[in-house]
Amino acid sequence: MGIARGRFVVDTHVHAQRHAAKFRERGIKPDFLALAKEMSLMGTYDNSARLLYDMERYGVDMCVLQPAFGMSNELNAELVKKYPDKFVAMCNAVETRNKALRGEAEWTAEAAAKEIDELLGTGLYQAGIGEGIPCNPAPKKVITWPERFDEICQIMDVAQKHKVLVSYHTGTISGYAGTGFLSRNVAPDWADPMLAYEIKCKYTDVPLIMAHGGMQGWWSEKYIDDTLQVAASFDNVYIETGMYWAELYEKPLADPNIGVEKLIWGTDWGASDFVYTRLGQYPSTYVDQVRRWGLPGHQSDLMGWSLRQLDKLDVSQDDLNLILGGNAVRLFKLKVPFTRLFREYSE
Repeated sequence: MGIARGRFVVDTHVHAQRHAAKFRERGIKPDFLALAKEMSLMGTYDNSARLLYDMERYGVDMCVLQPAFGMSNELNAELVKKYPDKFVAMCNAVETRNKALRGEAEWTAEAAAKEIDELLGTGLYQAGIGEGIPCNPAPKKVITWPERFDEICQIMDVAQKHKVLVSYHTGTISGYAGTGFLSRNVAPDWADPMLAYEIKCKYTDVPLIMAHGGMQGWWSEKYIDDTLQVAASFDNVYIETGMYWAELYEKPLADPNIGVEKLIWGTDWGASDFVYTRLGQYPSTYVDQVRRWGLPGHQSDLMGWSLRQLDKLDVSQDDLNLILGGNAVRLFKLKVPFTRLFREYSE
């Protein structure tokens, strides 16, 4: 096993499934546009063998499995049952989304909330709701924020009932074809982290994880400050930092209303992203997709890159232990080998 960076390391954002695109067999050029249009209805397969390999190489003890773009809740649940000491899972309204995309049923927030309620009731998805809050994948009109807020509230009601965390998606990656239009017209919350403030004012007791921490990809930091402001305003809003290059950690660590206690590590392992290198510029490396390169045929090493960014931080090991796992252990109620592994103080 690789040398771990922390006492108990948890990657809180991974995708252990891979889409079976089969572009070559179908005679379709493998590009981002084709992937963006079709991936939600593509079949997925179990990619956990590669994930477990990387976990062993990099000293990662557990991962939080998340469905995205048509990935199966059921397959993630099977992996949790098979590897209970390695995985916990979030769930999302996958079937409601797929039925709408296939034209079998109209997407409604009520149906999405009902599906998630039933999934959480099984006890197989202790990590909560994610990736992101469900939205209509094929709306016939632009969704206004009041309409979207009503949709979100129905999902938050379910989270409140089951007392689970909710993943709030921040930002979109630049390489995916069409995602900028999708987020602003289908899910305004994807395009504006500050809208989470309104959600938290109504649901003060439901913890939010700001997925990607305002940095899903690219080099722009435009979403990060808004994400930090939301986290600084509420005690139970947490920032996922796995796509941060080292310097991006400086602001939240320096903010007394955020600090190390609100940072959780999650890399988006399994996503079709590259780590792009441009030496001599700031940042010298960052996560993105390069359309002219096409889709990556290999398993991009997001986990290794992210851990090397953390190696650059001049913080105490107790602080690093919280970012890499201690905060996740507390939030997701994970089992660890011993008590008193993470920083706490007697009252």
